[in-house]
Amino acid sequence: MKRGAKLAALAAALAVLVGAWLLAQSMTRQRQEDLAQHAEDEGIDLAVGRQEDIIALAWNYFGDAVSLRYDADDGLWINDQDPDCPIDQEAVEPLLEAAASLTASGAVEDVTDFGQYGLDDPAFAVMAGTAEKVVTYYIGSSAPTGQWYVRLDGEDRVYLEDGTLAEEFQLGLEDVLALDSAPQDIAAVTSLRAETDAGSYALEYLADPGSVWYTDAWPWFLTDGAGQPMRPLDTDKVKDLYGLATGIVLDRCVTWSAGTGAEYGLDRPQGTVRVGYDDTQGKSGFFTLQFGDYKDGDVYVRPAGSEMVYLVSGTVLDGLMYPDFDAMAPLSPTALDFDKLQSVFMELDTDSYSIRRSLSTPMDEGEEPEEIFTTGDRSLDAERVSNWLRQVYELPADSRADQAQGREIMYRFTFRQDSDLFPEVTAEFRAYDSVHYLCTVNGEESYLVPRTSADSMASNGAALILEKTVTADAPAG
Repeated sequence: MKRGAKLAALAAALAVLVGAWLLAQSMTRQRQEDLAQHAEDEGIDLAVGRQEDIIALAWNYFGDAVSLRYDADDGLWINDQDPDCPIDQEAVEPLLEAAASLTASGAVEDVTDFGQYGLDDPAFAVMAGTAEKVVTYYIGSSAPTGQWYVRLDGEDRVYLEDGTLAEEFQLGLEDVLALDSAPQDIAAVTSLRAETDAGSYALEYLADPGSVWYTDAWPWFLTDGAGQPMRPLDTDKVKDLYGLATGIVLDRCVTWSAGTGAEYGLDRPQGTVRVGYDDTQGKSGFFTLQFGDYKDGDVYVRPAGSEMVYLVSGTVLDGLMYPDFDAMAPLSPTALDFDKLQSVFMELDTDSYSIRRSLSTPMDEGEEPEEIFTTGDRSLDAERVSNWLRQVYELPADSRADQAQGREIMYRFTFRQDSDLFPEVTAEFRAYDSVHYLCTVNGEESYLVPRTSADSMASNGAALILEKTVTADAPAG
């Protein structure tokens, strides 16, 4: 359809839209004279009326026509072409304000050649209507001053307008839709569950991970089908995973009335993701996303219960469908809760050493107990021991590994802690290659730990007992 034909179609639609309210179709000659009289001192008033009196808006932005009308019974702006189309009421407010406050700084009279202002065949038109009148504004090209040329329907004047219309009404219908989104008041995510073509999985956040694992350093767990924790996961990597769902941006609406969604593969979603969370008020909630067919690298998605369908990048679904849980395993083999520590027993080469931890008895109410470290009947420097325990906690691993059986044990550390489930945690460092030791924790979890890091931790632990200077590899106090 040619541009002129599109504008004609828009004009016809506008006439239908405001027919019940239209009492005057053009500005009277008296109003034109009044506008000219006030042009120099007050600016030319082009507003259709007061903001609260506007009951119809329509515009055609380069062929994308939108018609809205105010439903007084419901107190809502609705799409005149489809009343079921959800309209963002807040998005309409700046449009109403623009139509109710429009002024021009000047006007060119008796124009015959509208082409020089971009108004011979304008691609941009705005209509605003009240119960008493309707005004149609045709928007042309921009002026050298940065303003825009505007013409009112039926006039031979061209106005200089500051760009309010041109800026506010550069919209399509998708820009005023009430779009779905992930909840905006999420304070903490507590679970992530997915059912996909590739299988199902569930992740849970545990407030007390030490009740099921030898350390409370990792609160996120991959669970089994009965919801029982199976293995911990790195917290930052879990955040990256659930961030694909909580950070999803639903701004490319395909339809607002998908029905079953069969056309988009949503009647049988290839992926369904359910996120549990606590909101900022401390209340628990869930939201669910359904993913349909792929389309040119994107994928159709909708929130469960919504008929609106969107397109998002297919990488969102790919990431949620195929997480690599082996790669998400935490690489901190000895990140223990040392507040529960009772003793450490070190077996290093042919020597063994032990350190006991206790707490002092506060003399005054409100006084915090102090840590006391001893070996045999001798006290150790508490600050040096704390620094060494920090080195133990931060011991890195490069990856997970196995095949510990038959390998020579180079070091063994046994940490006794105040825990009914894991009273002892044993870390054994076995010969592996020239760069790594194979570290096994409680005979189950296995990691490849850099030799230099493990050697430094062992020598610094022995130095505490022998009262030697801790090496530079130990963390600063």
